[in-house]
Amino acid sequence: MTVLFAIREDDAGMWRIHRGQVCVMNRLTLARAITEARKLARDHHWLTGLTASVDLVSPEVTTRLGHYAHPNAESDDAAVA
Repeated sequence: MTVLFAIREDDAGMWRIHRGQVCVMNRLTLARAITEARKLARDHHWLTGLTASVDLVSPEVTTRLGHYAHPNAESDDAAVA
């Protein structure tokens, strides 16, 4: 199981971090959003042992910015909230 933290731009040009449909942080610069999302994913992985990923989502493309898993964990591209 993978937990996904997605970074998305809002209408005002600021950035938000989502876990599933829930916005966990908003009104961030892009650099701050990336830093905070990676921290959230690392902390979640450390606390739960679950695989956690960070994606930058735009209408054109989705880019993986972080992936935190145990070395022997199976790859699981299906993200869940």
